[in-house]
Amino acid sequence: MKHDNKNHLPLTFRKSAAYLFAAVLTAGFLLTGCGSHPNMEDIANLPQSVSRQIQENLAFLSAEKDDKSTSYQTEEALAYEKQFDELTDQIFRETVTNSLLDLHYTVTNPEKLNLEPPESLYGIVSLAALQEKTASVKEMLNTLQSIPKNSLSQDRQLNYDILQSYLETECMAEGLEQYVRPFAPTIGIQAQLPVLLAEYAFYTPQDIEDYFSLLSGLDSYFGQLLAFQQEQADLGLAASDDAIDRILESCSPYLETGENCILASTFSEKLDGLDSLSEEKKASYISRHNQLVSEAFVPAYENLIKGLEQLKGTGKIEGGLCYYPKGKDYYRYLVYSSTSTSCSSIDTLEKTIEKQIKDDVTAIAKLFQSDPNLFDQLDQASFALTDPIEILSYLQEAICKEYPEPICKDYSLHYVPKALEPVLSPAFYLTPPMDRPGINPIYINQGSTAGTEQLFSTLAHEGYPGHLYQSAYFVEQNPAPFRHVLSFSSYTEGWATYVEHESYHMDPNMSSSMAELLAADSSINLGIHAYIDIMVNYEGWKIPEISRYVDQYYDDPNQQLATALYQAMVDNPTNYLEYYVGYLEFSDMRKKAEQALKKDFQIKDFHQFLLDIGPAPFPVIRKRLEGWIQEQKQ
Repeated sequence: MKHDNKNHLPLTFRKSAAYLFAAVLTAGFLLTGCGSHPNMEDIANLPQSVSRQIQENLAFLSAEKDDKSTSYQTEEALAYEKQFDELTDQIFRETVTNSLLDLHYTVTNPEKLNLEPPESLYGIVSLAALQEKTASVKEMLNTLQSIPKNSLSQDRQLNYDILQSYLETECMAEGLEQYVRPFAPTIGIQAQLPVLLAEYAFYTPQDIEDYFSLLSGLDSYFGQLLAFQQEQADLGLAASDDAIDRILESCSPYLETGENCILASTFSEKLDGLDSLSEEKKASYISRHNQLVSEAFVPAYENLIKGLEQLKGTGKIEGGLCYYPKGKDYYRYLVYSSTSTSCSSIDTLEKTIEKQIKDDVTAIAKLFQSDPNLFDQLDQASFALTDPIEILSYLQEAICKEYPEPICKDYSLHYVPKALEPVLSPAFYLTPPMDRPGINPIYINQGSTAGTEQLFSTLAHEGYPGHLYQSAYFVEQNPAPFRHVLSFSSYTEGWATYVEHESYHMDPNMSSSMAELLAADSSINLGIHAYIDIMVNYEGWKIPEISRYVDQYYDDPNQQLATALYQAMVDNPTNYLEYYVGYLEFSDMRKKAEQALKKDFQIKDFHQFLLDIGPAPFPVIRKRLEGWIQEQKQ
């Protein structure tokens, strides 16, 4: 715990627990990861909503789901609804079949949906492919805007608004595709792809063969990414040598073979889940796997390292994105793509973040003023529960007071392999396929202070009422299939951060004042990261400017902290904004609802309203919040 000597405010410096997104660079879409240890139940035993979704073969309009107005809709209105359904169906199908990895991590029974087998293992990566995707997005937006929204049912009108906002934001990337960065420390493809391969679920023996194909094809995929990086270098947009060094450092743990390989232990466990396999067959598969790890997986990383080394010297630009020719435009796109914020400009967002940091600092000062002993108690503050299973079990019951009862209580707990502890996040959760909720994997990084000392709040973020809880709730709403492939990471990360801060009040032994203090402290830390992200990538700050800023909050005489912050923002633009902006949006919507409803405000109903909508752009949610408030008043 760091104590600032200037204003006596207790502040900690840590990276918030991260939700692992599968950084599969497909044709422009990012896909959320999938869980291991598949539930091998038959389709007839799946939850009714999911089973119906499959059986109707993506026909979103059904007798059970459509509203009562269908019976007297005009033929013209029905024709528009059909056109809308065809468009969303097209988006779902094109996205999910872009690659074998995308398909497997989205659905477990593609044949039930009449989905064609993908032609690519990982997707096609090139500047031309990204530009083609942008053109396709523009075409989809034109098609959508040709459909009168008021001719659609209420459910479709919500989906219309979500899709329109999404497509409009993605159109901002036109002419900026060359700025996409597939590699980055911690959250880049080279760091996250092995986790996805380790968690590649085996539902049938064919899945094992597909997995082996992915291992065999990894070198070719990395070759595509390196060719794309060379295209960037030719355009003068290559990463600096320092940034490449940090990427190279994140590659080294994946050169391990044998028991230290991240793929080793999970492969045997997944084979055990297939009862149809004989011991002899399992031994054969293990032998083939060991060979592919040695002859395909590790060499792919060795060649990636060589390719990245060869790119050194091509990056001439130091600093944030704003120093690149169209860097500010690309950063603006990244902000709106990653946060879906309701702020009208980057400047407005910057001022909003700055104000919240100051408000949290003031709140902490008031807490110390009202309870002078609180500061002395801070060093001894700790959570009552430390065992992860006990924590998750406790949270499943504790959240029912302020959140709808958990729909799914199944999960599997994993620990990050020791060799990967320095390069992976403190914790992460992988979402299961849309048609098989199954067991939800949560990974804990025991090598991270944030993943151990703050395990209670970390598991609230990843588990209940965070990612696992929100994801299971969303699936249960039986949303239109295309919503499973649209990424609104600031909703999911913002929700998890919001409930993480709320979880301090759930600890059975923590006082209300201490819980409020720790929540405000966490908010300040994340806010400072988000603010510096903007200042580095949009305003051009470098280490001296960061040092002067953080000096208000931290002791950093050797600029070690300022340097680390600078590198983090250069390597991963908008990463911290996903968490903090979403958190601010949820917190602000709660304040507005509380102010409007006063004594009639019910926190459980408010949370249900947010969960019922599901991942969506914040302007869309805010528009419906006004209607919800009026309903509550009535």
